Amino acid sequence: MARPRRMARLAVLAAAVSLSLTALARAMPAAASPAHRPPSGITPGGPAGPAALGEHLIRRAHAEGAANSVTDYTSTNWAGYFATAASHGKDFTAVSAEWVQSAVNCTKKNAWASFWVGLDGWWNGSVEQGGSEAHCLHGTPSYNVWWEMFPHNEIQTSFAISPGDTIQASVTYVTSSKDFDIVAEDVNTGQTLTEDTPCLSGQDGCARSSAEVISEDVGGGSAPDGLYYLPDYGTQMYATASVTDIHGHTGTLSTSDWQLGDITEVSSKGITKQTTSALDPTGSNFTTTWDHE
Repeated sequence: MARPRRMARLAVLAAAVSLSLTALARAMPAAASPAHRPPSGITPGGPAGPAALGEHLIRRAHAEGAANSVTDYTSTNWAGYFATAASHGKDFTAVSAEWVQSAVNCTKKNAWASFWVGLDGWWNGSVEQGGSEAHCLHGTPSYNVWWEMFPHNEIQTSFAISPGDTIQASVTYVTSSKDFDIVAEDVNTGQTLTEDTPCLSGQDGCARSSAEVISEDVGGGSAPDGLYYLPDYGTQMYATASVTDIHGHTGTLSTSDWQLGDITEVSSKGITKQTTSALDPTGSNFTTTWDHE
């Protein structure tokens, strides 16, 4: 299959989002039985999540260098936030977040959205990532967790989940082994995807120049811009987002140790497809919202 692509602006979330996510998730039904997991790092499991496409600056939200400064960007396939540093070098070692998997409305028979954390992909063409997905096939939705080392492989589907399940995901570069530890856990069922992999061929050394929490419009379908249609997922809440840099500093997205990019998905025709909310007062919670297929 062709590779997927991924990426909405709302009101400020209440500081209680992280607690409400957990409470909501525990009230939802358990996930479906697990699907077969493909071999590690080789077998394509479906479309893949490439780097951000068509990104460009649309306006500066706050003065450069100010604490918690945010610069607004657009992309044709991503929405969410990315942390960056002036060097655009090997600046980050970990990123994590949790979310309740949104249910999708399959108004298009074939549509695909993914929700993930990862390293790289903004300033370069590789991504080390893992998370969840909602896939409409012939009008029927399915939900899974997955991992990917783009562009070495395509999305590697691990096991099925249910809408309403809480997903906790992280990508960590382990300096001692030089491996990437990709984890996606369904808190409701206890099932966990764990993939430990080195930087793979075609990834240009896995620069680790950005760290992201993203809702993505998957690429490789028949929709405009070479994407799948984006299924209506309503609003996706992200909570407890955390980033760690090479100096061992761990903080929220708004920590002043790094700069922050805010991404809105806008098609090449100028159609806004996903928007991203402001961060809540903790700096670790936000939402993306579906606007257009």
